[in-house]
Amino acid sequence: MFQSITTQSLAAMLGAELVGPPDIELSDLAGIDDAGPGAVTFIRSDTYARRWAKSEASAAIVTRGVEVPGHDPNARALLVVDDADRSLVALLTELSRIAAPSAPPQGAHPSAIIDESATIDPTAAIGPLCIVGPGATIGANCVLHARVTIGANVTIGARTVMHPGVVVYHQCVIGADCLFHAQVSIGADGFGFIPHPSGTGLVKVPHLGNVVIGDHVEVGAGSCIDRGKFASTTIGEGTKIDNLVQIGHNVKVGSHVVLCGQVGLGGSTVVGNGAMLGGQVGVQDNKRIGDGALIGGKSGVMQHIPPGESWFGTPARPANIAFRSHRIGDRVAKSVRELKDRVAALEAQLAAQDNAGTDPQVASNPERSTP
Repeated sequence: MFQSITTQSLAAMLGAELVGPPDIELSDLAGIDDAGPGAVTFIRSDTYARRWAKSEASAAIVTRGVEVPGHDPNARALLVVDDADRSLVALLTELSRIAAPSAPPQGAHPSAIIDESATIDPTAAIGPLCIVGPGATIGANCVLHARVTIGANVTIGARTVMHPGVVVYHQCVIGADCLFHAQVSIGADGFGFIPHPSGTGLVKVPHLGNVVIGDHVEVGAGSCIDRGKFASTTIGEGTKIDNLVQIGHNVKVGSHVVLCGQVGLGGSTVVGNGAMLGGQVGVQDNKRIGDGALIGGKSGVMQHIPPGESWFGTPARPANIAFRSHRIGDRVAKSVRELKDRVAALEAQLAAQDNAGTDPQVASNPERSTP
């Protein structure tokens, strides 16, 4: 739900051609099958257009060139745009801006603890119970919501926003225009141990590096990016990281990479520019994923992946090989099931003949019976 807006006002906001009444009041946004009166939906293709007649939505954002059968311009409205998906994103952006909770005011909340040696731009907003360590630098128009912890000598670029519970460990560098959701951890120790000389237990390997994150990076809630052992773990500009992603020590993630939920990157992995990893992909340490590579969800990457290729499966293989193997496996499984059914039927037949006291060979070939 959102504050009511007329179809005419929405058309002006989106630069859309309005086909229908200009004064319909809209206060909700929903999918075409779930929308009710007062809702606006979107139609990107003929498939959705055919469902418009049965939809109860009052208006729809429609990609130009898509014919919408059954539209009554006297009762409902179509807002025709070049690309319905892009216009939907623009609308969602505006609605989220309106609906988002207000940021803390500029300056520091009285409950924040800020070291005297920290440098904070006067336009930055530091929320309740935040901690800013010695030597830290917070850029212009940054927003730290409640309970954010910034370690010693951390640098945060302009306009970066951190939601409650974010922790940035010492020496890490964060770019401008980044967004970190709740409970993100940046710069914790990498997971490194060696056997104890006694042969019992483990010895922790210290990690003296840091994490360096480029501009326009978004990190989802609960994700962790570990510091390098003696160099930097790096995330390139424009990369988008989903919730609950684990990035190990010394990993190098390129620019404009997409890492979906629960991806795990082992230490010293290199992910090239523009690569996309589906949900729950696991990558063994020291592997290289080339620029523009695509890896399907739940895949286990255990070897290097060349640029531009699509891989899938566990262990991951080129997608065409993986899908062919699945098809062959399905056919083999079907053949085995059919063979088992035939064997079971034959066994049942033999059992029935045995119970009747009939020689199966004679029953199947009467000419062999004794005259």
